[in-house]
Amino acid sequence: MRANIIIGGMIIVILLASVIFTFASPTVLGPLIKFEEDKAKVTRTYSFTSDDAPGVDYINLNFTVKAGGIDINFTDDSSLIYMFVFKQDEGATKPSIENITFDSKLLVNVMAESGDVKVTFGNNYIYNGTLRVSLGGITVKLSNYSNIEFFDLAAVYAGGVSVDVEDDASFDHLNIRVNAGGIMMHIGAKTLEKNSSISARVELGGIVVDSIPKGTSLGSRLKAFADIGGIYLNPGNYTVISQTVNRVEIGTENYPTAPIKLDIELFTGLGGATINQPFFLAFPTSFSQEITARYFLE
Repeated sequence: MRANIIIGGMIIVILLASVIFTFASPTVLGPLIKFEEDKAKVTRTYSFTSDDAPGVDYINLNFTVKAGGIDINFTDDSSLIYMFVFKQDEGATKPSIENITFDSKLLVNVMAESGDVKVTFGNNYIYNGTLRVSLGGITVKLSNYSNIEFFDLAAVYAGGVSVDVEDDASFDHLNIRVNAGGIMMHIGAKTLEKNSSISARVELGGIVVDSIPKGTSLGSRLKAFADIGGIYLNPGNYTVISQTVNRVEIGTENYPTAPIKLDIELFTGLGGATINQPFFLAFPTSFSQEITARYFLE
């Protein structure tokens, strides 16, 4: 009985991980399945700079797209507060954007019924807030230009979140939530600017962490729990602190003494996780397309 649950959980991981390709990067990769012909698109660009809000150094975001995708990047433009480039179907409701300044803080409220948006932030501000899609995906690339206090990234109903952490990224905490779908993390950084943490939770689906950072000045620790399902771990050169079918804890040897630490916590309800494994290298695109198509269309 337990084996059946584990196998079922891992099958869900495969199915839902392929959903990441379908949903999580709509503005970069495009969907693998198109249910209708592409409609004509309208591009709408909104930007805000230091000239619009002098004296501001802290940005608080409340960003919602009901159906679509959010692609988040950072740039070395020190005067840029934000740039939002929306691509929407003709006739779609325009996004609502509200900027409220108080003292040295800027509150940015964004609401869009649909569309894909490329979000670019500058390197001279501290960013905090919630970015969510009801149905769709979020991709985040944290480069050395990032400066995040706290980001709450959520696929509220179904979809995926993809996070890429590069060298010298600066963030305190990322909280990632998906109801049904998947989360994929690529953490290639060997150095970070400060102690950082990531928590990721999927109620139904899978989490893929294809690499865990290991550097001379960076120590990493990862804990994962699958309620109903299983965890596939490739320990590599990492220290396995504990490991059962549905619970894992690993870390780098230098974690206790490293000057900078990264803590990662994963939870899946029904499903599972693959850790320190280049998961998709084993599955060609055609396989992902076939699995995804069967899952949604049969």
